[in-house]
Amino acid sequence: MPLRLAHILEGRLPLSRMARDGLVSAGLEAAPVRMEISHPGGEIDVSEEVQRAVPDLTGETGMLREVQWPIDFFPGLLLHVQWPRGGTVFRLRTVELEDPVEVDGMLIAHRYDPTVLTREGAPGSSRDGDSSAGLDTRQLVMRAVRRFGRLTPDGHALLDRSALPRGIYDTTPAAHQITTLEQAVDELLAEQRLYAATGSRGGDGEPHYPARRGESTIALIGYAPDPVVVSRPGPGACALPPDSGVAGVEHFVHGFLRRLPPGWEPTDAQRAAYREHCRRVGKADGWELPHGYTFVTAHSRRR
Repeated sequence: MPLRLAHILEGRLPLSRMARDGLVSAGLEAAPVRMEISHPGGEIDVSEEVQRAVPDLTGETGMLREVQWPIDFFPGLLLHVQWPRGGTVFRLRTVELEDPVEVDGMLIAHRYDPTVLTREGAPGSSRDGDSSAGLDTRQLVMRAVRRFGRLTPDGHALLDRSALPRGIYDTTPAAHQITTLEQAVDELLAEQRLYAATGSRGGDGEPHYPARRGESTIALIGYAPDPVVVSRPGPGACALPPDSGVAGVEHFVHGFLRRLPPGWEPTDAQRAAYREHCRRVGKADGWELPHGYTFVTAHSRRR
């Protein structure tokens, strides 16, 4: 199953109907369960690897609550969930990609659902909330196309260009807002952040792509995630000579966020290191450390 933004924001994991019914039949509605998370090749805090979750078996499928999702987890990340029938342990694991990819400046090293990433990784969506408040016009355009556009299985989103103002403003926009909006669209097209396409509109008003014969053509604007394969850093992990006197292999670790114990705060140096990291990778959704986390700089280590 893909992890969703709502799961992260609300600290929950939906259950399958089979798991829900199994817990109910075993009389485990109120018993805390053990959740074990395996994230090979990624960074996860020790406190997040094994967690106590609380079942909520109301509704059709139920869910586990009070889940602390690792900061490395994002909307669209594919989770493999195993529940031994009748037990109180849920095992979650992610699967590494053969080659990491970069999407909109975000490094992704594990299997993911591109349609969920497009929808729920749009501007204004983060672990802190989901809102268009405070976004500039260009960000509003990107959010509208990704949120309201028709999705393809590989994560492309196509939106009727004439519907863009309705997707952004609750009321009919003023003339100067339309002008600003069109300017933002033209800039994003010129920078190839969006692309232009031609579709058609059916008699019922529904837009189609590709354009259908006999229907009036309409202008579309599209978002393409275009994942770029990223080479793994460094010369690669290689075994040390038998007579080196040092055990293990050396491998490179990317800079990552680590959850802090309650009441702890990151140092000014760690805040500055995170801002420099964000500047270097071109991070577009804020350069300040999330509350409750510190930054561990990139380094090499042996294992």
